[in-house]
Amino acid sequence: ADSDTDETLLPVSGSVRAALSGRVTRNLSAQFPSKWWPASDGDTFDPKFAVLKVWAGTRYPDGSREIFPIFTGRVQDADRPADGSFLVTAADRAADVVAFQFEQPELSQTGNTVVQEIRRLILQAFPAAVFGTNDVNTTSLVPALMWDTDRGKALDDLAQSLQARWYTLGDGSFVVRMYPYQGGTVVASLSDGYPGTLSDADVRKSRFGGANSITVVSERMDGTAPVRVTARDIVPTSPTYYYGDYGKVSQVVKVQTPLDNALAQALAEQLLSAQIAVTETWDVSCVPDYRLEPGDTIDLEWRGARGRQVIDQITYPLALQSAAMTIGTRASVAAPVAT
Repeated sequence: ADSDTDETLLPVSGSVRAALSGRVTRNLSAQFPSKWWPASDGDTFDPKFAVLKVWAGTRYPDGSREIFPIFTGRVQDADRPADGSFLVTAADRAADVVAFQFEQPELSQTGNTVVQEIRRLILQAFPAAVFGTNDVNTTSLVPALMWDTDRGKALDDLAQSLQARWYTLGDGSFVVRMYPYQGGTVVASLSDGYPGTLSDADVRKSRFGGANSITVVSERMDGTAPVRVTARDIVPTSPTYYYGDYGKVSQVVKVQTPLDNALAQALAEQLLSAQIAVTETWDVSCVPDYRLEPGDTIDLEWRGARGRQVIDQITYPLALQSAAMTIGTRASVAAPVAT
C-alpha cells in the first residue's frame, strides 16, 4: 500500500514472491493490522471480492522516492489465528484466468494470431484484463484446435508454440514473453565488495534436472506422422557438450499445439537453453531493489565467485523495517547449436 494515501494499509510484515515456474507467477503473504480483519461481508479484505495492489520502493534522504508496482491480485485467504493477528494471502490475476475452466469444448479462431488467441482466452475469463508489451512473433497464426476443460493448459500450449510463457507483471498486465535463459542486457551488478549490496550467496553447480538433448514432438491434426525434432548441445567448449564427459541426457517434450518443423526446432532450442542453464544456480540475499524482475539478466560476485545469471524468482520484502530481498537464478547461456 502507498503510505502517502493511508498508512494503516502498510503491512506489518510479509513478502511478494514472483517466480516464472508457474502460471500464477506472483503470490503475496502478509500480516496486516488486526483492525482490518474482514468481520463483515464487503469489508476491505473480504476474499469474495478484494483485490490488492502493492507498490514498494525506496525513499531517499531528500524526501524523494521511487516506487514500483510489485503485485496486483485477489485476496485468496484471510486468516485470524488464536494470537489475534491478521494474515492475508493473495494470488495474481492469472489465478482468475486459470480458475475459469472451459464449460464446453472450445474451438480456436483460426483467423487469429497466436497472441490474439491468447488474449481472447484470457478476456473470456477476465474481461477487465489489460495487456503489456510482448517480445514474441505477433504474426504466427493459430491452427485449428479444440480444448476440453483446462484453460490454463490451452494458454500454456499456445504460448509454448511461440517459445514463450504467458504471465502477469506487478501492475497486473498480462504479457507473452520468451524463455529468458539465453540472457539479455545486464540490468544490475550485485557484489559483496564495496559498495556491495549482497549480504549472502549460495552458489551451486549441479547436473540435477539438466539435459543436453531436447526432442519436441508435435501431434498433427490431419492424422499424418507427428513432427519430431531434436536440439542438442554440440558446442565442444560447453560443459554440457553432448559428446563430452557430461554424458548424454535427453528429454522428450510432447506439445499439444501443432507446429511445423521450424517452430518445433525453435522451441526445442529454447527449452535446451533452459535445461543446460540448470547446471549453475545462485540463491542470494541483497539490499532490496524493486526494479528487478524475473527474467532480468544480472551479474553476481560473491567471495571471488562470479556469474552472469538470469533471475528465476524474487521475494520482495514488505516489512516496514529493513529486510533483505532474496533472488534465485540460473546461468545465462549462449544459444545452443541444434541438430
